[in-house]
Amino acid sequence: MVAPSQALRAGRILRFDFGDRPVVLFRGRHDRVVHALPAHCQHQGVDLARGSVVGDCLRCPLHHWEYSDRCVRIPGRDEVPAREQIVSYIATEHRGMIFIHPGDSASMPIPDFVSIDNDSLHFRAGKELVLDCPWYVPVANAFDMTHLRTVHHRELLGGPEISQPNRMLFVVRYSTAVTGTSWSDRVMRALSGNRIDVIVTCAGGTMVIIEATVGSIRSFMMISLRPTASGGVSILPLYAVPRQPAGLHHLHAQLARALFTAFLQRDFSALSGIRFPENYVDQQDATINACYRYLCQLPR
Repeated sequence: MVAPSQALRAGRILRFDFGDRPVVLFRGRHDRVVHALPAHCQHQGVDLARGSVVGDCLRCPLHHWEYSDRCVRIPGRDEVPAREQIVSYIATEHRGMIFIHPGDSASMPIPDFVSIDNDSLHFRAGKELVLDCPWYVPVANAFDMTHLRTVHHRELLGGPEISQPNRMLFVVRYSTAVTGTSWSDRVMRALSGNRIDVIVTCAGGTMVIIEATVGSIRSFMMISLRPTASGGVSILPLYAVPRQPAGLHHLHAQLARALFTAFLQRDFSALSGIRFPENYVDQQDATINACYRYLCQLPR
């Protein structure tokens, strides 16, 4: 998940890093379809972010090669050679966000929340944050049960339930009581009756999906984790709440965003600069160990 759909208007180009691979996104002027491409022209390596969208294609500024999902026109040639028609990414839109996948076929569908009809939800994109740590560290942190107690002041009500439905998905369900005293802790305790039920899913290593039930209130968040060229990670959140009469879900979404942000803010400074030891194993936390094994077994 790389950007909100509204950030890419028709005819506009966005550039970002996908690990050590720079990528450009553009939206056609007529068909309004989003495309993702390697950021450099296949001809002389010109930065395509400096090009222009002509009709429904991205035109290189130097020799006017044109691209959709692949090169479709080379000036002076009747057809594009097969070697110039390499497909590198799939781009699609879902829940008001733009998703990309490397290659010409997806290894898994775009994830949704599992405990609710997603069409009944109101979605709201959050702000991107960049951390100086490997992409997998925030993933593992979401499943760190010891850290949940020491930093977030949540006490487990029973052991976590761990499952792995397939190679690409890792799921943990647990319930907690609030032991902290901050403003957000007091709000959560008052709203929940001091029981919070949580489902955390990691999808393909790049998405963490959180579903929280706080009393009668349900809140949802997807977090995209995209490796950057510098070795850090870009974190992009998407919040969701059930739609309510009279537009009250807009207020609910703001509250959910504030509470999630306050919860995650405790991690940001601690995770910056972290490097997991080689062959990392936690002697006290079977959940984070299981998550780390799952991450190591993902296809490259």
